[in-house]
Parts: sequence; structure tokens; C-alpha cells
Amino acid sequence: MKPATYFDHVCSLACIILFLELVSSPKLAYADSTTQAEALLKWKSSFLNQTGNNNLTSWTSFPGNATNSSSACNVWTGISCNAARSVNRNNLTNSGIKGTLHELSFQSFPDLEYVDLSANELFDTIPPQISSLSKLIYFDVSYNQLTGIIPTEIGLLTNLQVLHLNGNQLNGSIPEEMSQLKSLYEVALNTNNLEGSIPAFLGNFTNMTNLYLFGNQLSGAIPPEIGNLSKLVELYLDDNHLTGPIPPSFGNLENLTVLYLAYNNLSGSIHSDIGKMKSLVQLSIQSNNLSGSIPASIGDLPNLTLLYLYTNKLSGSIPKEIGNLKSMVDLQLSQNQLNGSLPSSLGNLSNLASLFLRDNQLSGSIPQEIGNLTELTIVQLDTNQFSGYLPQNICRGGLLQNFTAFDNDFIGPIPVSFKTCKSLYRVRLERNLLTGNVSQDFGVYPNLDYINLSNNKLYGEISQSWGQCPKLTSLLIAGNNLTGSIPTGIGNATQLQVLDLSSNYIVGVIPEDLGRLSLTCPPTKSTSQFQAL
Repeated sequence: MKPATYFDHVCSLACIILFLELVSSPKLAYADSTTQAEALLKWKSSFLNQTGNNNLTSWTSFPGNATNSSSACNVWTGISCNAARSVNRNNLTNSGIKGTLHELSFQSFPDLEYVDLSANELFDTIPPQISSLSKLIYFDVSYNQLTGIIPTEIGLLTNLQVLHLNGNQLNGSIPEEMSQLKSLYEVALNTNNLEGSIPAFLGNFTNMTNLYLFGNQLSGAIPPEIGNLSKLVELYLDDNHLTGPIPPSFGNLENLTVLYLAYNNLSGSIHSDIGKMKSLVQLSIQSNNLSGSIPASIGDLPNLTLLYLYTNKLSGSIPKEIGNLKSMVDLQLSQNQLNGSLPSSLGNLSNLASLFLRDNQLSGSIPQEIGNLTELTIVQLDTNQFSGYLPQNICRGGLLQNFTAFDNDFIGPIPVSFKTCKSLYRVRLERNLLTGNVSQDFGVYPNLDYINLSNNKLYGEISQSWGQCPKLTSLLIAGNNLTGSIPTGIGNATQLQVLDLSSNYIVGVIPEDLGRLSLTCPPTKSTSQFQAL
């Protein structure tokens, strides 16, 4: 064979350059864009709601079936392109799409980086061909009706940073192949039917800031490797079937602001290292099987506004350090086995709006300092062993709506601040040893729906003011020492459905205006002395 000459080399080089120019020419890019437009139109033609979908009317082609590729980039709803007029963004959130992903030719979109198809009616499975989107950074198909498993091919999307598959009907386990997605910083797989364990490889995603796995059927222990996610800001693992302890390694999550582990079967104690999570704003670990005491280090969380520990098996006293939580708004410790008296430091929680302590074994008197909390809207102290006086200024801020203290041993008067507490909606003080004159201790309440003062030692006559409570549906003052007669004006409470004045010393006739009320539970047994009209 004849040796190649210099001229042959030059010609070969020129051919290569010419080929490269052709490959990168606008005409070829135009052809690729046309192919992409045709692929989108083919996908659209597979939708089940062709006539009812007005969101994609811009997706059209020229007469004669010549697709307008320029329109796909410039005016087609939800479609954006790069400088080479190749589709790189597909944002069709809440577009009324009812169809599948199987008719979408993923391989036609090699430059696609951003896909948001959330809040539509997509159904069927996620196709394995999704692996063709090698440049994909953002993928959101949340709040659809997708079924089946998370395809293992998703592990090939190594540039992926945000993955939202939440709000579907996906099942199976979290695939091991996802361990290759080292760039992920936000993962939302919540509200599906995923099962199996939480994979330990999630602890290798060092850029992770947000992890949402709640509302599935995940089981097993929480991997301690999650504690390696030093950039983590929000972690939601609630409403699963998780068991075992809360990993002490969570103390390493110094940037975590939200931790939700509620509604699982977690056991063991709350580790003292929880006090290292200085950025925590919300801590929700209720409805588990946690035991032991509330660690004093809980008071080292200065930004905490929400603390839910209710419905566990926690015991011991409430630590005085809880009074250090100056940002606290919502404190719920109900349905545990807590005992001892309340620390007076609770009076330091000047932002506290909700205080739930019901159904424990707490005793002693309520610190009067709680009356200094002017933001209180809900206070539940019932089903304990409290004694002494109720805080007289409990409605000092004028915001209190719900106050329950039944099934305790409280004595003394009704809180004096109740008389002018116009915000009251629901009050339950039954089964205590309270004293006082009911005709003087209560006022007129425009929002009051329910009040139960039964089985105390209250006296006096029934006030006509109850008839001026326009939303009152239930008035129960049975088992006290009331005297006098039923005032005629009580029938003006036209929403009243339950009226129980039994086991008192009321005399006289039953007012005629009570007959206009739709009472569903009228008193049937009483030591009161009534005469019907």
C-alpha cells in the first residue's frame, strides 16, 4: 500500500474539521429541536383528557404536520431551551395532565436538567428509561398517582440534586442503586407505601439538607449513619413502623432545625446529646414507646418553639431547665407517666401559647407564675393529681380559648380572670373541689361552645348571662350546691343542645322558653325541685 502523503494528512484533517462543523451546526440543532417537539406532541397525544386540558393549548404544530421547533422553545407552556435550542427544562406542575410517562421519549432529551411534573394525574410506573436523562439535576413528580417501585435505573442519574417522588402510591424498598447519587441534597419520598429499612447509605450524602421519608411503611432501626449528615436542616421520619432507639449520633446534627420522629414504635430513652442540636426549632417525637426521664439538656435548645413528647412512657419530673426555652410556643407533654410538681420556671416561657400536661401523674399546686403567660390560648391540666388553687390570672392575656382541669383535686375559687375572658371557647373544670358563687364568677362569652362545672362545691344561682352566650351548645353544672330557679333568659342561648343542672337544689318551674331549644340530653335524674309549666 502506498504510504500516506502530507497532502493525504491535510485532507483527512480537513474532513474531520468539516464533520465537526456539521455536527455543531445550527441546522442540525434545529433538527434535534424538531425531534424533541415531535416527542412532546406524541406524549401529549397519549393524555386521557385531550378535550378538557386547556393548559397545553400552546403545544401545536404548523399546518402540514411541520412542527414549529422554535415555538417549543419560546412559547410552549412549561418548555425552556438552552442556547442550542435543545430542551433543558420541563415545568408542567399543576397542568391537569392525566396520563403516563411511558409515551415520553426520554432519550430525545439529552440536555434535560429540570423536570417538574408535580400535582398532575400521572399514573402507572416510572419508566426505567429515565436513566437516559444523564444531565438531570431536578426531578419532581410529586402528588400524582404513580405506582410500582422506584426503578433501580434512577441510580444512573449521577448529577441529580433534588428528587421528589412524594405523594404517590409507590411501593417496594428504597433501591440500593440510589447510593450512587452523591450530589443529592433534597430527597422527598414521603407519603407513599415504601417498605423495608431506611438504607444506611443515606448517611453518605454529605450535601443533604432535607430528607423526607414520613408517611410510609418503613421498618427497622434508624441507621446511626444519618448522624453524619452535618448539613441536614430538616428530617422527617414520622408515621412509619420504625423501632429501636433514637440514635445518639443525632447529637451531631448541629444545623438541624426540624426533627419529626412521631408515630413510630421507637423505644429507649431520650439521649442527653439532644441538647447539642442547638439549631432545633421543632422537635416532634410523640406517639412512640420512649421511656426514662426528660433530659435536663433539653433546656439547652434556645431556638425551640415546638416540643411534642406526648403519648410515650416518659417518667420522672419535668426538669426545671425547660424554663430556659424562651422561644417555646407549643409544649405538649400529655399522656405519659410524669410525676412531681410543675417547675415554677414554666412562668419564664413568655411566648407560650399551648400547654398540654393532661393525663400524667403530676401533683402539687400550679405555680401562680403561669398566670404571667399572656400568650396562652390552650391549657390542658386534666387527669392528674394537682391540688391547690387554679392560677387566678390564667386569662391575663385575654387569648385563652381552651382550658381543661377536670379530674384533679383543685380547691378554691374559679380563676378571677375568667369573668372577663371573652375569648373562651371550651372550659372543663368538672370533678374537682372548687368553690365559689357561679352567679358572680362568670360573665358573657361570645365564643363559648362548651362549659362543664359539674361535681364541684359551687353555690349561688344560675345567672341569666348564660342566655347571652350566642354559640353555647353545652352547659353542665350538675352535682353542685346551686339554689334558686332557672332564669327565663337562659332560653335565649338558641344553640344550646345539652343542659345538665341535675343534683343541685334548684326549685321553681321550668321556663317555657327552654321548650324552644333542641335539647338532646335533658336532665332526667335530679335532686332539684322542678315544677313543669
